[in-house]
Amino acid sequence: MRYLQVIIALAFFVASSTQAAKIAIVIDDIGNHKSHLDAALLPGKVSFAVLPYTPYARSFALRAHHQKKQILLHMPMEAVDNIWSGPGEITSVMSAQQIKLQLTDALESIPYVEGMNNHMGSKLTQLPIPMHAVMETLSSRQLFFLDSRTTEFSVAEETARSLGVKSSRRHVFLDNETDDAYLTQQFTTLIKHARKHGSAIGIGHPYPETLAFLKKHLPELEERGIELVFASELTAVSSRSMSPLPVTSAK
Repeated sequence: MRYLQVIIALAFFVASSTQAAKIAIVIDDIGNHKSHLDAALLPGKVSFAVLPYTPYARSFALRAHHQKKQILLHMPMEAVDNIWSGPGEITSVMSAQQIKLQLTDALESIPYVEGMNNHMGSKLTQLPIPMHAVMETLSSRQLFFLDSRTTEFSVAEETARSLGVKSSRRHVFLDNETDDAYLTQQFTTLIKHARKHGSAIGIGHPYPETLAFLKKHLPELEERGIELVFASELTAVSSRSMSPLPVTSAK
């Protein structure tokens, strides 16, 4: 009996150790330009974060859904330097009720939304009371939250967990620079993080260089033992706390 238990445990260990690391790619800032529509043609399970009230938000969401992609609301939130983050922005001077109404309107403006991440928000994501209102809204709709981690002091994940909202965080910004050497460096960093921790989430933007790079390299992931998954597949009600790389962009 003891021998059988050892064999079963060994088999489980081997299966676990050979399980593919998982990566999610999220393309932010979708909706302002017609050229963004082509991003929906990227291969595989790519997630897209769409800005509300932008000219191509709805048409992109419809096209991406048809291509079996995942849609997030890319919700504008107040930054520490007071740069306006866009239409529908949530700010720290709003009441909880105002935040909920603002967020609800934005969610309803884009079809097929399954979750949300913050656009900018380096100030708002540090504030427990506004983030509590955000997470209550997401909880009522059973939507997940992805923290873009525009500040190391974000309380978004902690707040999400306290309300049972599935959440995760960004680990790598892919394209603060768009030359091929930098994109390759960041993509490699993302893969290394996934192999070390089991999973990783990278955020990029609909720049022509980024889209061309991903179109070329996403199909190579399977050969490298990496599984491309939707952002939602890497969220949890009580996710492990994995330290992100230093915050360098996106406010």
